[in-house]
Amino acid sequence: MAGFFRSFTKKFFIFCNIALSVCMLLLYFLTVLPASVSWIVNLFALLFPFFLILQLVFLVFWLAAKRKLAFIPIITLLLCLELIGSFFGFHPKSKTTQVDASTFRVATWNAHLFNFFENKGHLDLGMLQEAKNFKADVLAVQELVFSLDTLSPITLEKVKKKLGYKYVAAANDRAFGVHTNIKQKNERYHPFCVAVFSNYPILRWEKEQSIKEYNHTFLWVDLLVNSDTIRLFNIHLQSMHFAKKDYEFVENIDQQGIDVDAVQTAGKSILRKMKTANLLRSSQARDVRAAIDKSPYPVIVCGDMNDVPNSNAYQIISDDLHDAFTEKGWGVGRTFKYLSPTLRIDYVLHSQSLSVERVQVLRSMQSDHSPVIADFNLQNK
Repeated sequence: MAGFFRSFTKKFFIFCNIALSVCMLLLYFLTVLPASVSWIVNLFALLFPFFLILQLVFLVFWLAAKRKLAFIPIITLLLCLELIGSFFGFHPKSKTTQVDASTFRVATWNAHLFNFFENKGHLDLGMLQEAKNFKADVLAVQELVFSLDTLSPITLEKVKKKLGYKYVAAANDRAFGVHTNIKQKNERYHPFCVAVFSNYPILRWEKEQSIKEYNHTFLWVDLLVNSDTIRLFNIHLQSMHFAKKDYEFVENIDQQGIDVDAVQTAGKSILRKMKTANLLRSSQARDVRAAIDKSPYPVIVCGDMNDVPNSNAYQIISDDLHDAFTEKGWGVGRTFKYLSPTLRIDYVLHSQSLSVERVQVLRSMQSDHSPVIADFNLQNK
C-alpha cells in the first residue's frame, strides 16, 4: 500500500509540473492561437509570476526528492527566459538626474480624468501639479477630460497651460462621453480622451479609430526633437470594466464563505468581462501594430494596455520594440494599485534606434495608475 501511494504521489507531482510547464510555454503561441482559445491562454499571462514561483518550488522539491526529475522545471525555466525577461526588470534603481539638452523625457499616465467627477466638474489642481512635476518634455495622458465651451476654465488650451506645455493633440470619439448638466453646470465636456502634451513642436498628428467606440481610438503625433522626427503613440486599450464589487470579490475571495451560488454568479460575471475585454484588446492591439508598421520614423509607444507583459496585446504591440522598463527598470514595476502587486499594465515601448537612460515608476495617491517616466539619450540615437 505504501508503495502504491508513493508511486501515485510521484506521478501526480510529475503531471502537475508538466501541466504547469505547458501553461507557461503556451504564452509563446498567444498571437497565433484562434480567438476562441487565446483569451483563455491570455489569463495565464496574469498568473505568470505565480506560475514562476510554483516552478521554482518544483525545482527545489525535485532536487530534494528526486534529483533527476529536476530537469522538468530547469528546462521550462530555460525555455521561459524570454517570458521572464519581459516581466521583470533586472537593473537596480539609479538616481534621478536632471533633464538636460541630451535627454528626452517622456511620461505616460492614466490620470483618471484628474478626478473630474470626484471634484464635481473640476480638475484636481494637486494632480495637475503632480503631472507638471514630472518635468517631462512629452506627457501622454489617458483618460483626460476637457470642456468644449470656450469660456470654461478647463478647455484643452487652458489645461495645456496649467500643465506647462506649448503644444497639445487630443482625440476621442465625440459621440462617446459628451455630458450635459453635470451637477449644477450646463456645460459640454469631452472626457476619456487620449492626449499628448509636448514642449517639442508637433509636426503632424492623427486620430486612429477603427470603430466609433471608447478604447478603439488612439493617437499618434510626429514630434520634431531637435533635428529628428519621432512618432509617438498614445494608446488606451480595453479595460475589464470591473465594478467596485468585482474588485472586492477578487481581493477577498478567501473570505467569501460558503455561499456557492453567489461565488459562482460573481465568478461567471468576472470571467465574462475578462473574455470580452481580452478579445477587444486583441483587435485594438492589431490596429495599433498596423499603424506602428506604417511609421516612417522611430516610434515611442506610451499608454495603458490594461494587460500585463507576455499577454496577447503586449506581444502584438511590442514586437520588434524595446520595453523601457525591462531595459532599465527594477523588479515587477507595478503600475495598477488594485487586485495584485504584479500588475504592470502601463508602458513605454520604443524602436531599437532609441536609447533609454533610466525609467521610473512613480507612486501616485491620486490615481489608480502609476505614472511611468522614461529618459531617452538623444546623443545615442
